[in-house]
Amino acid sequence: MMEYRFSDILSGYFEFPTENARRLLPPHLEPIELHHGSSVLSIGIFDITESPAGPYRSVCLSVLVVPLVEGSGDETMPNSAFYPFLFGTNRPEPRQLAIQHLHLPHWMEDVRIDIEKEPRAIRGRVAAGADSVLDLTITPYDFQPVAQLYQCFSRDASGTYLAEIHAAGQLSDHQEETGTLRLYDHPFNAGLAIPDVYEVPLRETWLRDGTQSFASLVPLQPV
Repeated sequence: MMEYRFSDILSGYFEFPTENARRLLPPHLEPIELHHGSSVLSIGIFDITESPAGPYRSVCLSVLVVPLVEGSGDETMPNSAFYPFLFGTNRPEPRQLAIQHLHLPHWMEDVRIDIEKEPRAIRGRVAAGADSVLDLTITPYDFQPVAQLYQCFSRDASGTYLAEIHAAGQLSDHQEETGTLRLYDHPFNAGLAIPDVYEVPLRETWLRDGTQSFASLVPLQPV
């Protein structure tokens, strides 16, 4: 298990076309659909305070997918499952660690990630060099202690993999549609048809003051 401690993880979930989602996914993964033709894009910004590679900040673009559930039914059901199609980090060391051990795809240059907290919002701004990449604003609700399980799928030239992520901390989770997203015309966002991504999140989460633990990767065989 690799353990990471964080101060804040802000995430927004946005409708975007299933056609776009399928272009980003390997064939063995199925996107979660809200309704026919509409899938879910997840954008998360992480403020990591302790990790095997030291402190850093990162941004993750993912597609929500159907989780893998096997066995006798005694396993803990994952809270959700993700296929990250691009990460960005503000330091090279955590980027190399994630590529080597988790096989996660990365923007190969450092990005700048600014996080601003206000009484009723937290904002993350991502830039590459002098160019803006995205702005994400998340608003809080009631914070409650949680311990949750997530599935993270990855794929590279060596194969396809699944990692379980155990996350614990103080969670605010709501569907009040008070957050915002702005995607800029930048190569970082080349996988997305920007005009078709909703700018208001259907769900907003803010996890703070906690830990993430990554289990060892499990190799998968695509269906």
